[in-house]
Amino acid sequence: EIPSACYGRDGVKFIGAVNFPMTYLLCKHCLQRHEKHSDARPAPVPAQCFICQGALEQLPALVEQALASAAHLQWSNYCVQATFSRPLMIREEALLDGEPLEEAMVIKNQANRIAMKEIEKQSKKPFKPDGELVIKLDFWHTAGTAIAAPIFIFGHYVKKSREWCQHDWACTACRGKGCEQCHFRKQEYPAIETAFRDVFKPAFGASDAYLHASGREDVDVMCLATGRPFVFELVHPQKRTADLSELARVISEKYPLVVLGLKFVLPTWPTIVCTSHFDKHYRAWVEADRPFSEQDWQTIRSALPIKVLQQTPTRVLRRRADLIRPRSVYSIKPVSFSPTEWVLDIHAEAGTYIKELIHGDVGRTKPSFSGLLGTPCRCKQLDVMGVDDMFLLTLSDGSG
Repeated sequence: EIPSACYGRDGVKFIGAVNFPMTYLLCKHCLQRHEKHSDARPAPVPAQCFICQGALEQLPALVEQALASAAHLQWSNYCVQATFSRPLMIREEALLDGEPLEEAMVIKNQANRIAMKEIEKQSKKPFKPDGELVIKLDFWHTAGTAIAAPIFIFGHYVKKSREWCQHDWACTACRGKGCEQCHFRKQEYPAIETAFRDVFKPAFGASDAYLHASGREDVDVMCLATGRPFVFELVHPQKRTADLSELARVISEKYPLVVLGLKFVLPTWPTIVCTSHFDKHYRAWVEADRPFSEQDWQTIRSALPIKVLQQTPTRVLRRRADLIRPRSVYSIKPVSFSPTEWVLDIHAEAGTYIKELIHGDVGRTKPSFSGLLGTPCRCKQLDVMGVDDMFLLTLSDGSG
C-alpha cells in the first residue's frame, strides 16, 4: 500500500518524486510557464495543480503579511525572495526536462515577478535588486515576512590613543562577563568597534553592528593623518537615514577617535575594503643598545630600497600561518636624529611589520635595523601616518 504522503493534494501519485503522471494538470500560473509542454493541461481548480498545488494563489496574502511586518521600518525600495518546498521544485523539474532550456522559466522567477507587481500596487514603491527592504515569501510554510537590508557606511578612522584596539576583545580574565581586572567593561581594551556600535546602532535602530577595516594597527600604535579606511555594517536597521556629520561629531567628543568622510555605500564595499592591500606610511621612534652614529644612518640609507624576508612574527603566530613573506621598504626619511633616538618616516609595502623590521624578531626578519647595525634595536613608539588607499575615493558610493 502506498502511503498517503506519496500523493499530492489532487491525489496524483508521485512515489519518491519520480513516478509522475503522463498528463499534467496545471493552474493558470504554472500553465503559463509550461504552455509549450505537450502533456500540460489546465487544472479545474488551482489546488489540483500538479506543481504548486495552489501555492501561488497564496501570493497576495503573503505580500500583505510581509508589508504589515514592515510597518515600523523606514524604506524607499525593496527586493523579493520567494522560496518553495523541495518536493515542489522536483515536480517543477519533471516538466522542465521535457522543454527547451532556453525558453524555460522557473517558478521562483515567476513568483518574484508577480510579487513585484503586487508590492508596487500596495506600497507605491519601486523594486531594486539590492533593495532597502527584503520581502521574503515562504510558500512552503505559508509565511510572508520583511527584514531591513543592512546599511553600510564607509569612512576613515583616526585613533589618537595607545590604549585602544580595533575590534571587540573580551577580557581574558572573565571572558567578557565583567570583573575588577577589566573594570567591569568586559573587554581587554576599549575598542573602536564598540565605540562605533554605541553611537551608530541607536541612531539607526539597528539590532547589531560590525566593523570591517582595511588591516589593523596594534593597541599601542596610533593611526593619524588621513586615518584607516573602514566600512561599518548596521544589521536590521529600523531607520535608514541619519545625520552622519552629527554622528561623527559625537564620536570625536566621546572618544579619542575621529571619523572622516562618512558616506553610505553598497553591500560590496566590506569585501573591497577588507581584501585590498595598501602601502602605508609610518613614523617610528628607534632606540639601540649603544649610541647612534652618522655611519649608522649611512648604513641604513645605503640599504634602501630594502627587500625584506619576514617570517611570521612570533607575536602573531597564534593567528597566522608560519610563512616567510617578502616585503619592500620603499623609503626611510629622518625626522630627527640624536645619539639616543631616531625618529624616522618609513614608507613600506602592505603587510610589512615595522616593529620587526627594527628589532629583527630574533632573526625572523632579514634584514633588520638590528642586523644591519650589528646591535639590538627597538621600536620605542610607532604611528600610522597614512594609508595609500586613494582608489577607494574614486568608487561610486551607490547611494544614488
